Amino acid sequence: MDDPNLRTFDRHCYDGVCHCDWRITLQDCVEGHAMWIINIVNIVISAMSIILASALLFHRVYYKGHTIWNSGGPGTGLLRPKPVDVRAITSIVLVTDVGNGNWLARSFLYEIPWSFGLGGITLYLIGIAQTIAQSNCASGWLPDPSVIDAFGIFFLFAPLVVGESFTIAAGAMANKNVYLAETLIRTNYSIWLLWTGGVGVAVLYASLRLIRILRNHHKKFQQARNYEAVKSGIYKIQLTAFSYVVCLFSFAALLILYGVLRTSIIANTKGSIFLGAVWSLLGGATSFVVELAVLVNPGNQSRNAALRTKSSSDNKTSQSNNLSYSGRTDLGGISSYTATATGTFDSEAIERALKAKDEEWLARREMKKNNTLTENGFGKKILKTRTSSDNSSQVELTSYDHHQ
Repeated sequence: MDDPNLRTFDRHCYDGVCHCDWRITLQDCVEGHAMWIINIVNIVISAMSIILASALLFHRVYYKGHTIWNSGGPGTGLLRPKPVDVRAITSIVLVTDVGNGNWLARSFLYEIPWSFGLGGITLYLIGIAQTIAQSNCASGWLPDPSVIDAFGIFFLFAPLVVGESFTIAAGAMANKNVYLAETLIRTNYSIWLLWTGGVGVAVLYASLRLIRILRNHHKKFQQARNYEAVKSGIYKIQLTAFSYVVCLFSFAALLILYGVLRTSIIANTKGSIFLGAVWSLLGGATSFVVELAVLVNPGNQSRNAALRTKSSSDNKTSQSNNLSYSGRTDLGGISSYTATATGTFDSEAIERALKAKDEEWLARREMKKNNTLTENGFGKKILKTRTSSDNSSQVELTSYDHHQ
């Protein structure tokens, strides 16, 4: 490097001191050693996340009998898995300096894990939305499952197609037109700000609505058999959603900073290392925290319900359902709460809770309808004249229906 003020796509040099773009290279720059260590840490975190995710996936699919793709029958959506992605390969390539000088391949390799990661979070969002969409209490603020699927497919593939198109174009122009290549990178990250910010807001909103629905319902049934399982499920939803939202909003902040201030950041050693550390470790750390959320059991259960077999959960659910009929409260012939076993997996308990909420909601509507009719002397139903107390009760019931 004879030019002391060399400026290329992968590095900027000022008075003989070179600063590298740690996204695509770690060689021959002042940030190289620090970013090498950061990438080693990322490899370790990602490896741990891969091992844990593989174990959980194997346990759920082959031991518990769960399915990755589940159409769920009529009235449900198709997109329901919750995958976890890591980006260890990118760090390995940077540490070992494989394919040095091939900026197209390295740019693509650096960006593709984030597309998969955003896709995984999008599928988590769709899983929440599809679960709530099947509940009557969600009417008025969620579209049909088919619309949710369309939204999910768009946010699943649009960032990948649009983002990688800019990335490939920037890599192809890296050695021909540095200014154009940098402009494409800035534009790409500005668009990614919209993807991450939009999905982050949607995850936050949907998670808060689901938690609110469950809390409002189950605070009235604290003695129910599956209350602890649902409470544990709410805790896991909170932890998972919080991790995803922090990841997405943090990544959005990094994107806008790097997109607008790329040249200044590269030239500032401490700022570049800090930004590179957060950027490099954010994905793997989030994946690991989410996996721990699956294993965490905040209740008093002696064993994590997420690790129980499907058959044992089904058996306990059947037993508890049989026992629950002796002490239930019926509304119009429909149980106001369908008890399930504490040992049932949290998501299953949550789905049953939503179903029970719908049963209660429908039962109250039936009661309201029946209260407006009375028999005349000829055995026919006629409109009943309400007293003032009846009107007051009806107002309360209507208010209950609208606020569920």
